[in-house]
Amino acid sequence: NAKGVIGIEMNKPEAIASMQKACEGIDNITVQPLVTKFPQGSEKHLIYAITKREVKSGALPASAGCIVDNVDTVVAIERAICKGRPLMRRIVTVSGKGIKNPGNYKIRIGMTLRDLVDEIGGFNEENPPVKLIAGGPMMGPTLYTLDVASVKTTSGLLCFTKDEAYIPEERNCIRCGKCVEHCPMGLMPFMLNAFAIKGDGEGFVKHHGLDCIECGSCSYECPAKRQLAQSIRATKKIEAGKKAAAAAAARAKAEAEKKAAEEKK
Repeated sequence: NAKGVIGIEMNKPEAIASMQKACEGIDNITVQPLVTKFPQGSEKHLIYAITKREVKSGALPASAGCIVDNVDTVVAIERAICKGRPLMRRIVTVSGKGIKNPGNYKIRIGMTLRDLVDEIGGFNEENPPVKLIAGGPMMGPTLYTLDVASVKTTSGLLCFTKDEAYIPEERNCIRCGKCVEHCPMGLMPFMLNAFAIKGDGEGFVKHHGLDCIECGSCSYECPAKRQLAQSIRATKKIEAGKKAAAAAAARAKAEAEKKAAEEKK
Protein backbone atom coordinates (compact mmCIF):
# COMPACT_ATOMS: atom_id res chain seq x y z
CA ASN A 1 0.00 0.00 0.00
CA ALA A 2 1.07 3.59 -0.63
CA LYS A 3 2.64 5.34 2.33
CA GLY A 4 3.05 9.06 2.88
CA VAL A 5 5.84 10.66 4.88
CA ILE A 6 5.88 14.34 5.84
CA GLY A 7 9.49 15.46 6.27
CA ILE A 8 10.10 18.53 8.45
CA GLU A 9 13.48 19.84 9.61
CA MET A 10 14.11 19.78 13.36
CA ASN A 11 14.39 23.57 13.64
CA LYS A 12 10.60 23.74 13.22
CA PRO A 13 9.35 21.93 16.38
CA GLU A 14 5.94 23.63 16.35
CA ALA A 15 5.29 22.50 12.78
CA ILE A 16 6.38 18.96 13.65
CA ALA A 17 4.07 18.84 16.68
CA SER A 18 1.16 20.30 14.70
CA MET A 19 1.51 17.82 11.83
CA GLN A 20 1.95 14.87 14.20
CA LYS A 21 -1.33 15.81 15.86
CA ALA A 22 -3.05 16.15 12.47
CA CYS A 23 -1.82 12.69 11.44
CA GLU A 24 -3.14 10.93 14.55
CA GLY A 25 -5.35 8.02 13.54
CA ILE A 26 -4.04 7.95 9.95
CA ASP A 27 -2.14 4.68 9.52
CA ASN A 28 -0.36 5.37 6.23
CA ILE A 29 0.89 8.91 6.89
CA THR A 30 3.73 9.68 9.31
CA VAL A 31 5.84 12.71 10.20
CA GLN A 32 9.62 12.38 10.12
CA PRO A 33 11.84 15.05 11.70
CA LEU A 34 14.97 15.66 9.62
CA VAL A 35 18.40 17.05 10.37
CA THR A 36 18.55 20.75 9.50
CA LYS A 37 21.02 21.10 6.66
CA PHE A 38 21.40 22.39 3.11
CA PRO A 39 20.34 21.15 0.57
CA GLN A 40 17.94 18.90 2.48
CA GLY A 41 15.04 19.83 0.21
CA SER A 42 16.60 18.33 -2.92
CA GLU A 43 14.49 15.42 -4.18
CA LYS A 44 17.29 12.86 -4.21
CA HIS A 45 18.59 13.83 -0.77
CA LEU A 46 15.10 13.91 0.73
CA ILE A 47 14.35 10.44 -0.65
CA TYR A 48 17.58 9.05 0.77
CA ALA A 49 17.09 10.75 4.16
CA ILE A 50 13.62 9.23 4.56
CA THR A 51 13.78 5.89 2.72
CA LYS A 52 17.54 5.23 2.33
CA ARG A 53 16.86 4.60 -1.37
CA GLU A 54 19.20 6.09 -3.96
CA VAL A 55 18.00 7.60 -7.23
CA LYS A 56 20.47 6.66 -9.94
CA SER A 57 22.17 9.20 -12.17
CA GLY A 58 19.76 10.56 -14.78
CA ALA A 59 16.78 8.76 -13.24
CA LEU A 60 13.58 10.20 -11.77
CA PRO A 61 12.30 9.73 -8.19
CA ALA A 62 9.68 7.32 -9.55
CA SER A 63 12.49 4.86 -10.31
CA ALA A 64 12.97 4.55 -6.54
CA GLY A 65 9.23 4.18 -6.00
CA CYS A 66 8.83 7.70 -4.64
CA ILE A 67 7.00 10.91 -5.47
CA VAL A 68 8.18 14.15 -3.84
CA ASP A 69 5.97 17.24 -3.49
CA ASN A 70 6.57 20.36 -1.45
CA VAL A 71 3.87 21.69 0.83
CA ASP A 72 2.70 24.44 -1.54
CA THR A 73 2.32 21.94 -4.39
CA VAL A 74 0.18 19.70 -2.16
CA VAL A 75 -2.05 22.66 -1.27
CA ALA A 76 -2.39 23.55 -4.98
CA ILE A 77 -3.35 19.94 -5.81
CA GLU A 78 -6.03 19.93 -3.08
CA ARG A 79 -7.50 23.22 -4.32
CA ALA A 80 -7.47 22.08 -7.94
CA ILE A 81 -9.08 18.66 -7.32
CA CYS A 82 -11.41 19.41 -4.42
CA LYS A 83 -12.36 23.01 -5.17
CA GLY A 84 -11.71 23.34 -8.90
CA ARG A 85 -9.41 26.32 -8.36
CA PRO A 86 -6.31 26.82 -10.52
CA LEU A 87 -3.00 27.92 -9.07
CA MET A 88 -3.32 31.68 -8.71
CA ARG A 89 -1.14 32.72 -5.81
CA ARG A 90 2.33 32.27 -4.31
CA ILE A 91 3.93 33.00 -0.95
CA VAL A 92 7.01 35.11 -1.73
CA THR A 93 9.78 36.02 0.72
CA VAL A 94 11.20 39.53 0.23
CA SER A 95 14.37 40.11 2.22
CA GLY A 96 17.67 42.02 2.41
CA LYS A 97 18.77 45.33 3.91
CA GLY A 98 17.83 47.10 0.69
CA ILE A 99 14.07 46.69 1.23
CA LYS A 100 12.02 48.77 3.68
CA ASN A 101 9.59 46.10 4.82
CA PRO A 102 11.02 42.58 4.51
CA GLY A 103 8.61 39.71 5.06
CA ASN A 104 6.53 36.93 3.53
CA TYR A 105 3.82 38.12 1.15
CA LYS A 106 0.95 36.37 -0.62
CA ILE A 107 0.79 37.58 -4.22
CA ARG A 108 -1.11 36.75 -7.39
CA ILE A 109 0.81 34.93 -10.10
CA GLY A 110 1.50 37.37 -12.92
CA MET A 111 2.12 40.35 -10.65
CA THR A 112 5.42 42.01 -11.57
CA LEU A 113 8.18 42.15 -8.99
CA ARG A 114 8.29 45.92 -9.43
CA ASP A 115 4.64 46.17 -8.41
CA LEU A 116 5.36 43.94 -5.43
CA VAL A 117 8.24 46.13 -4.24
CA ASP A 118 6.14 49.29 -4.69
CA GLU A 119 3.17 47.75 -2.85
CA ILE A 120 5.20 46.88 0.26
CA GLY A 121 6.90 50.25 0.63
CA GLY A 122 9.76 50.25 -1.85
CA PHE A 123 13.51 50.14 -1.39
CA ASN A 124 15.56 51.60 1.44
CA GLU A 125 16.54 55.06 0.15
CA GLU A 126 19.42 55.44 2.63
CA ASN A 127 20.98 52.11 1.65
CA PRO A 128 19.50 51.01 -1.71
CA PRO A 129 20.11 47.55 -3.16
CA VAL A 130 22.84 47.02 -5.76
CA LYS A 131 21.92 43.41 -6.51
CA LEU A 132 18.52 41.75 -6.88
CA ILE A 133 18.24 37.96 -6.70
CA ALA A 134 15.17 35.91 -7.61
CA GLY A 135 14.94 33.05 -5.12
CA GLY A 136 17.47 32.18 -2.43
CA PRO A 137 21.08 33.35 -1.91
CA MET A 138 22.59 29.98 -2.85
CA MET A 139 20.69 29.11 -6.03
CA GLY A 140 18.80 32.23 -7.13
CA PRO A 141 19.77 33.99 -10.39
CA THR A 142 20.54 37.72 -10.49
CA LEU A 143 17.87 40.01 -11.95
CA TYR A 144 18.66 42.92 -14.24
CA THR A 145 15.20 44.40 -13.94
CA LEU A 146 12.12 44.11 -11.74
CA ASP A 147 9.84 44.34 -14.77
CA VAL A 148 9.32 40.58 -14.82
CA ALA A 149 6.16 38.69 -13.91
CA SER A 150 5.95 36.33 -10.98
CA VAL A 151 5.37 32.72 -12.03
CA LYS A 152 4.41 29.48 -10.27
CA THR A 153 8.06 28.89 -9.25
CA THR A 154 8.69 32.38 -7.85
CA SER A 155 9.74 31.94 -4.22
CA GLY A 156 11.60 35.04 -3.14
CA LEU A 157 13.30 38.33 -3.90
CA LEU A 158 16.55 39.31 -2.21
CA CYS A 159 17.49 42.99 -2.22
CA PHE A 160 21.19 43.09 -1.34
CA THR A 161 23.05 46.28 -0.46
CA LYS A 162 26.67 46.87 -1.47
CA ASP A 163 28.00 45.19 1.68
CA GLU A 164 25.69 42.18 1.35
CA ALA A 165 26.44 41.73 -2.36
CA TYR A 166 30.24 41.94 -2.04
CA ILE A 167 32.04 39.06 -3.74
CA PRO A 168 35.86 38.79 -3.37
CA GLU A 169 37.97 38.59 -6.50
CA GLU A 170 38.29 35.12 -7.99
CA ARG A 171 41.72 33.53 -7.43
CA ASN A 172 43.52 30.42 -8.67
CA CYS A 173 42.33 27.03 -7.42
CA ILE A 174 44.57 25.72 -4.61
CA ARG A 175 43.34 22.10 -4.89
CA CYS A 176 42.17 22.06 -1.27
CA GLY A 177 39.30 19.69 -2.02
CA LYS A 178 36.69 21.61 -0.03
CA CYS A 179 34.33 21.79 -3.02
CA VAL A 180 34.52 17.99 -3.35
CA GLU A 181 34.03 17.49 0.38
CA HIS A 182 30.89 19.63 0.50
CA CYS A 183 29.29 18.62 -2.83
CA PRO A 184 26.03 16.81 -1.87
CA MET A 185 26.09 14.90 -5.16
CA GLY A 186 29.64 13.56 -4.71
CA LEU A 187 30.99 15.42 -7.76
CA MET A 188 34.33 17.15 -8.33
CA PRO A 189 33.36 20.80 -8.90
CA PHE A 190 36.95 22.02 -9.42
CA MET A 191 37.33 19.59 -12.31
CA LEU A 192 33.93 20.45 -13.80
CA ASN A 193 34.89 24.12 -13.56
CA ALA A 194 38.07 23.38 -15.55
CA PHE A 195 36.05 21.56 -18.24
CA ALA A 196 33.61 24.49 -18.36
CA ILE A 197 36.39 27.04 -18.82
CA LYS A 198 38.00 24.97 -21.61
CA GLY A 199 34.65 24.35 -23.27
CA ASP A 200 35.17 20.58 -22.95
CA GLY A 201 31.57 19.45 -22.97
CA GLU A 202 32.48 15.79 -23.46
CA GLY A 203 34.67 15.76 -20.35
CA PHE A 204 32.01 17.68 -18.43
CA VAL A 205 29.32 15.10 -19.22
CA LYS A 206 31.70 12.16 -18.68
CA HIS A 207 32.41 13.35 -15.15
CA HIS A 208 28.66 13.60 -14.38
CA GLY A 209 28.34 17.38 -14.68
CA LEU A 210 24.66 17.00 -15.61
CA ASP A 211 24.00 15.52 -12.15
CA CYS A 212 24.82 18.86 -10.50
CA ILE A 213 21.79 20.22 -8.60
CA GLU A 214 23.18 23.79 -8.72
CA CYS A 215 23.01 24.18 -4.93
CA GLY A 216 25.99 26.56 -4.80
CA SER A 217 27.73 24.76 -1.93
CA CYS A 218 31.00 24.53 -3.88
CA SER A 219 31.22 28.28 -4.53
CA TYR A 220 30.26 29.02 -0.92
CA GLU A 221 33.00 26.80 0.52
CA CYS A 222 35.78 27.67 -1.98
CA PRO A 223 38.54 29.65 -0.17
CA ALA A 224 39.77 30.95 -3.56
CA LYS A 225 36.25 32.23 -4.30
CA ARG A 226 36.12 30.42 -7.64
CA GLN A 227 32.83 30.86 -9.50
CA LEU A 228 32.32 27.12 -9.60
CA ALA A 229 28.54 26.87 -9.46
CA GLN A 230 28.08 29.63 -12.05
CA SER A 231 30.37 28.02 -14.64
CA ILE A 232 28.91 24.56 -14.03
CA ARG A 233 25.33 25.88 -14.35
CA ALA A 234 26.11 27.58 -17.68
CA THR A 235 27.86 24.51 -19.13
CA LYS A 236 25.12 22.22 -17.84
CA LYS A 237 22.50 24.22 -19.78
CA ILE A 238 24.59 24.03 -22.96
CA GLU A 239 25.16 20.28 -22.70
CA ALA A 240 21.55 19.58 -21.68
CA GLY A 241 20.45 21.52 -24.77
CA LYS A 242 22.76 19.44 -26.97
CA LYS A 243 21.40 16.25 -25.42
CA ALA A 244 17.81 17.34 -26.03
CA ALA A 245 18.61 18.33 -29.63
CA ALA A 246 20.29 14.98 -30.29
CA ALA A 247 17.29 13.12 -28.86
CA ALA A 248 14.90 15.17 -31.03
CA ALA A 249 17.03 14.47 -34.12
CA ALA A 250 17.04 10.74 -33.31
CA ARG A 251 13.24 10.72 -32.96
CA ALA A 252 12.83 12.59 -36.24
CA LYS A 253 15.14 10.14 -38.01
CA ALA A 254 13.26 7.14 -36.58
CA GLU A 255 9.92 8.61 -37.68
CA ALA A 256 11.27 9.31 -41.17
CA GLU A 257 12.58 5.75 -41.49
CA LYS A 258 9.27 4.37 -40.25
CA LYS A 259 7.35 6.48 -42.76
CA ALA A 260 9.67 5.42 -45.60
CA ALA A 261 9.23 1.75 -44.67
CA GLU A 262 5.42 2.11 -44.67
CA GLU A 263 5.48 3.80 -48.07
CA LYS A 264 7.49 0.91 -49.52
CA LYS A 265 4.82 -1.49 -48.36
